[in-house]
Amino acid sequence: MLTVTSKALQQLSSLLLERAGLKITPDGYHSLRLALSTRMPVVGIVNAEEYVKLLRSAEDELRALLPLVTVGHTEFFRDPKQFRALESRILPDALWKARRENRRISIWSAGCATGEEPYSLAMVLAEQGALPIEVDLWATDLNLAAVEAAKQGRFSARRVAGMHGDRRTRFFRPVEDGYEIVSSLKDYVRFDGQNLAVPVFEKVKPESLDLILCRNVIIYFDLPTIRALMDRFLAALRPGALLLLGYSESLFKVYDRFEMVEMEGAFVYRRPVKPLPPRTSIGLGNTKGQSTSSLLPSTRALKTTLDTSSKVPPVSPGGPAPRKTVEVPVRAPEAPQVANPAATVADPPRKSLEASAVGADAGRTRGSEMPAWSLMLAPGERLNAAVRMIERGDFVSAVATVEQLLADEPGHLDALLTLGNIYSLSGRVVDARDAFAQAINREPLCVEARVFGGLAELQAGELAEARAELGKALFLEPSLAIGHYLMAQVHERLKDNEAARRHYRNAISQLRFPQRQLAGHYPELPDSAESISRAARYALAALEEGPL
Repeated sequence: MLTVTSKALQQLSSLLLERAGLKITPDGYHSLRLALSTRMPVVGIVNAEEYVKLLRSAEDELRALLPLVTVGHTEFFRDPKQFRALESRILPDALWKARRENRRISIWSAGCATGEEPYSLAMVLAEQGALPIEVDLWATDLNLAAVEAAKQGRFSARRVAGMHGDRRTRFFRPVEDGYEIVSSLKDYVRFDGQNLAVPVFEKVKPESLDLILCRNVIIYFDLPTIRALMDRFLAALRPGALLLLGYSESLFKVYDRFEMVEMEGAFVYRRPVKPLPPRTSIGLGNTKGQSTSSLLPSTRALKTTLDTSSKVPPVSPGGPAPRKTVEVPVRAPEAPQVANPAATVADPPRKSLEASAVGADAGRTRGSEMPAWSLMLAPGERLNAAVRMIERGDFVSAVATVEQLLADEPGHLDALLTLGNIYSLSGRVVDARDAFAQAINREPLCVEARVFGGLAELQAGELAEARAELGKALFLEPSLAIGHYLMAQVHERLKDNEAARRHYRNAISQLRFPQRQLAGHYPELPDSAESISRAARYALAALEEGPL
């Protein structure tokens, strides 16, 4: 029998804060218990305090535990815009089509945590008159303890406090420690364990699903895993069926075989109705099923000059006079590839928008106003417009554009990270810290928030804080080459040349692994394997030569 004491939970909470910067209050100890009950049997330990001792020396095990401790970060009807679209368009249309074809509506809630999302879907379907026999709602999660908790359907009063009164009365019954989902609603959902990173979904038939929800999950995956997963999702969906990702997740420049469409203010991804062109190994049951998508070309031309001044503050300020200079070759900018919009979505006139964006003064504003044309764009395009402003040196307009984007799309992680970077470059360190703290609050394992937070502290000359933030980023993602490169810069400023050399070498060695593109934008930061390698090799050679 597993023994989990309050002392062990406190020790684990402290360890997670120290190693990963993950702050878990006693309110979140429920998720810690679930995570421990999943991992402790795997390593053959029944006492939680002994397990915590193991975690202090076994970093691989701590990394395996990390994704499981965030299951508490979910809620009923999370993302109001998406649920408006689900209630008014997506579920009614899919239910009507399923009835017309004399079959059940088939939905997959992938990464369901403790069940709030699938139960929310079940409530909407019940309200629309669907019977359990008409619905195949499959809810899965890697954390088997979370799955078992979801099957029980018990939630604290706090977890259901925001529920509409009628729904709470109809779909919950009071119990001693809160509320429990009524059995008639549980009949809509079947729960199961499922690892989304496996190459084969044995329980999913090709072209069988009407809807997949995989929200706030892929942010924890690297690019190859995301692309392979999208291939399998694409193959599992019926033609014209939909995929919903989280607010902070986007397939822009990652995967281009879905169409992005707007429904009731929410952006979703649709499998094209037309037959897909031939593609190698996308079958659900093919163990060699790896995505052949390549990262779409960057829309920005980066010129990285190390230890020299530029029109934006350098990556590593406050250091000694430069000894040598190296330039990373500039890549010619290429037009971004954008997913086909739905016919029902109004597409703003491209020519006039581009003219506005690149005109001498049309893309700039006075004071804190933002360009009116940017409001006509989808969130991803609005952020790209802000990036172009940054690269022109127009930080005022960039800030206004990104702030307005976040007012319209509060959960847009790319925008939040980019805003933090602009604040940092503008010397607004406190605002930058706040932006990165918001990103971590939304996605506790967000590596980018740690990387850019460390870079902001480096910009401000706060070297101890920079080292701490980058250390947490590298704990979460040890193979992140740019993280090692920036950590080396910190150690070089701290005059710890041996540690700097070690991290420069690590940056180079980690490039043998695929490097994912970071969410958020920071100008002049090396973002390709070639540029990171060249920068690290130059810096390493300069260190080994000693002072000139």
